[in-house]
Amino acid sequence: MRNFVYSLLSIFMVSVCMITLTRAEEPVLTIHAVDFPPYEIEDPGVDSLLGFDVEVVVEAFDRVGLRARIDFRPWKRIVAMARAGTTVAMLSCEKSPGREDYINYSDPISKATRTYVASVDFAGDVPQSMEEARGLKILVISGYAAEKELKNADIDYEPVIHDASALRILLNRDFDLFYSAREFVEYTAGGLGIADKVQYFDTGKQVFFHLCFSKKWPNSKALRDKFNKGLAMIREDGTYDAIHAKYK
Repeated sequence: MRNFVYSLLSIFMVSVCMITLTRAEEPVLTIHAVDFPPYEIEDPGVDSLLGFDVEVVVEAFDRVGLRARIDFRPWKRIVAMARAGTTVAMLSCEKSPGREDYINYSDPISKATRTYVASVDFAGDVPQSMEEARGLKILVISGYAAEKELKNADIDYEPVIHDASALRILLNRDFDLFYSAREFVEYTAGGLGIADKVQYFDTGKQVFFHLCFSKKWPNSKALRDKFNKGLAMIREDGTYDAIHAKYK
């Protein structure tokens, strides 16, 4: 009997070692993202929060037996990589005209509220929609879907490379509004200590973010489908909500 137990234990230990080895040898999927808190956070603070989209993506892949890591690059470079097939996917991105030519979209992973940000000293007419800001001096991040929205609506704007820079320009130079995602600006303004210096005019438009797989990456659709399966699993068991609760 003792020999039988030892045999079972030996088989179990060998199996564990084989599983561990196999897991360690699995290739890591590198997802590229831009610093966009609270969705993706390049430099976590003392709270070690990585961004809720980052946590959701890593956990969803883990549920289907795949490992993922996030690498941060400038957004325009990430888009170029997705076009060329030199990245698995870009995070987080919206559905935008033209992107379907080189992107396989995942199911939605998060959402954002389109808003105009203004300083608390703004004394102009309050825009109730994107179009009602026409004629004002508007900032927007170059390369984001928000820029395309303004461009397609034929609304003049000034492109800015970085989000935090846009807030500083808004407060220190002669601009009226910054068109962006309210969730991002609230989080960033709090971190910069300027939450009491800005106000928000929501446009009534809400957009969804996706994990955007490059069509030129091998097995892109299969990876997208596996990710969607893992995403559904963490939504169903409450993990998705638990991740988001940490950022409130």
